[in-house]
Amino acid sequence: MRLIYIAVAWVVGIQLAQVLPQFSADFWLCGITLCLALGWAFRHSRRLLLLGALATLFAGAWRTALISPGSDIAAYNGSAGTVTGIVAAEPDARDDRILLRVEAESIFAHNELQATSGLALVEAPRNAGVAYGDRIRATGSLTIPPSWDTFSYADYLMRQGIFSRMPNAAVEVVSAGHGSPFQSLLIELKQTVKRNIGAVLPDPQASLLTGIVTGDESGISSELAEDFSRVGASHVIAISGFNMVIVSAIAFRVILALAGDKAFAGFSAVAIIFVYAIFVGGSPGVMRAALMSSLVIAGDLLRRKTFKPASLAFAALILLVIDPYALQDLGFQLSFCAVLGLILFADPLSERLKRLLQRILSERPAKITHGLLAEPLVATLAAQITTLPLTILYFGKLSLAALPVNLLIVPAQSALLVLGLVGLAVYVFVPALGSLLLWVDMLFLSWTIAVVRAFAKFNFAELAIGFDGRVIQAGYVLLIGAAIMEKARPQSMKRLLTFMRGQKAIIGLFACACALSLLILAMLLSRGDGRLHVWLLDLGHSNAVLIQSPGGAHILVDGGRFPARLLTALGDRLPFYDREIEVLAITHPEAWDISAVKQALGRYSIGAALYHGQENTGEEFQQILGRLQETGTPVVEVRAGYRIEVDDGLVLDVLHPPTKPAITDNLHDSALVLRISYGNASFLLTSDLGREGQAGLLSRGGWLHATVLQLPQHATRGSLDASFLGTVDPQLAMVQVDTANLRGDPNADTLALLDAEDVPVYRTDEAGTVHISSDGARLFVPPAPTPTSTPSS
Repeated sequence: MRLIYIAVAWVVGIQLAQVLPQFSADFWLCGITLCLALGWAFRHSRRLLLLGALATLFAGAWRTALISPGSDIAAYNGSAGTVTGIVAAEPDARDDRILLRVEAESIFAHNELQATSGLALVEAPRNAGVAYGDRIRATGSLTIPPSWDTFSYADYLMRQGIFSRMPNAAVEVVSAGHGSPFQSLLIELKQTVKRNIGAVLPDPQASLLTGIVTGDESGISSELAEDFSRVGASHVIAISGFNMVIVSAIAFRVILALAGDKAFAGFSAVAIIFVYAIFVGGSPGVMRAALMSSLVIAGDLLRRKTFKPASLAFAALILLVIDPYALQDLGFQLSFCAVLGLILFADPLSERLKRLLQRILSERPAKITHGLLAEPLVATLAAQITTLPLTILYFGKLSLAALPVNLLIVPAQSALLVLGLVGLAVYVFVPALGSLLLWVDMLFLSWTIAVVRAFAKFNFAELAIGFDGRVIQAGYVLLIGAAIMEKARPQSMKRLLTFMRGQKAIIGLFACACALSLLILAMLLSRGDGRLHVWLLDLGHSNAVLIQSPGGAHILVDGGRFPARLLTALGDRLPFYDREIEVLAITHPEAWDISAVKQALGRYSIGAALYHGQENTGEEFQQILGRLQETGTPVVEVRAGYRIEVDDGLVLDVLHPPTKPAITDNLHDSALVLRISYGNASFLLTSDLGREGQAGLLSRGGWLHATVLQLPQHATRGSLDASFLGTVDPQLAMVQVDTANLRGDPNADTLALLDAEDVPVYRTDEAGTVHISSDGARLFVPPAPTPTSTPSS
């Protein structure tokens, strides 16, 4: 158990370093030193384990703080130029392009050649003719990788040390042969295997077998990959902990039958796992899966019930020491949870299945049936117990077809893999016999594809589901913690269980009282605090503002284009029991800024919707209007002069447009402009208001002064009129910016207007969601924004 405590402490340390980036590595190193000194002083005390765990926590934070959050080449993001470097990994061929991981050596940009370093992801035409180890020149614009609704490509690449992307690059090969000879040999072997499979089998069977054997999924059509995802069978076409367990089980059984020595068979199977992992590319994710799955065999060999969880914790600890950012990698989490599920739940589930069959059938049929069902049913259930919450958390989906599909296809995977590997080996020496074996294997491949496609057609195959991520995380802690305690049964746990069995009524009442107290406390804490709260939500390059009145009423202005991020932002800020947004304001009908509202309408009721009435035939806009009509929500056409006064003192004024915009009017110049006021504090929300719209506001001579200004159009080039800024005269400004936007927002010239007026700017690309509150007399703002470099004009 001590190893588990140490691993948990390391993980907490990683999280602390990421949450508190302002603390340097030296700070965490001081913590390590202090804990070690105290450990020496209390070396004979029971506090030693606690101090050791605390030292490990600081060590995890220190290791994370040592990692550079960027690369030299990333300094050129936003610039066009020519990068020279070595292709450092096997090119990833897609349907329409090829992805190259280039170790940069130099860059020609801003009319000068500079030495540089770091990885860049270059996207070139599919027919570029580039191979691993080539030195290339790639010409194009370097950008920050983008982020989408439920997936951050930037974070995904960052965990692999890539901070720059060059899409649509023109590529020229300078020379070849600069890579590792061993890596080149592996890539050539994989390509040979892929060609041999394609020479014998048709698609999609050929692509599926290639993905299973080599880990190269590029040939699998997007439609088939989506079907596998819908039915919860993606693990079949990915090199994961689940697949590695199957490989190790096959190798173990075959070697045990030939050699008869269980220890020899076990350690040989582990060796085969790592050889297989290296063959399929040896990527960090594959090696993680190989290491974790090998523990299943090692635990069986040592026959210690506490070895498996502890050794899994040790493996995770080693991997996170090497790369702390692997903790945020979905592949690491899925592999870890799949193997943990097999470790914790496979044996208990197998035993319960055995007892159930013995009650239903006689001894011999029960034994045979158990042998047939144990692997597909028990392994699938055990792995899904711990991986299903992750699937819901990241993808918001639950596959109801996962269990029957896996029951039907998992038994075929062992034969499929063995026949595929043997057939490929024989094909090298006797092509006719190898082809025959691969044709037989096609039966299992076709069966797998047919089952997946059949179930994917059903509407119930995939169910959209949403849970607060914190609930899932808490559930993980309770489920896995309880399972580990049950597996290890430490003395303290035994004493606690003994006490609880004798005091069931008292403990039950105490638990209910605690739950009720926590619920009441949560409700009290989530009530309005007498302040106006305004959140400029971090939803990329889209408009979304949430307002909470002093009394707790909520106003949502637009909602961006990312449904999952919008729902998460609302769930984080509205009371858990509150399912009503009192006012929804739609500033203009462009889908970029409002498409996520459709999903929000399915979760929250709307008291009233404000819109300026401009007609628009856009599909997303029409769907939102239709949903509002279905729910009976009044849609109020508003003009300049419209006002809402709330009993708690909040005032909402519509300042623009003065009349109903025509269908042909510019969407930006007609955008709905709102001023939110409470006491002496006011917020001018401009959405995507254009310069003509700003001029119109100025010409009408209304009162435009505001304490806080939302910069229009994400502060792009020419978006802010200097006269408009002078009339508003804000104390501070806020702007929504996506770090990966291709326009270079916020524009340096636009920001210079604010610098000239000494107006600080709070940006979502630097601070995340910007939260400003007011008691009517004072503003409560985040720490002053740190000056940062801005894109050149």
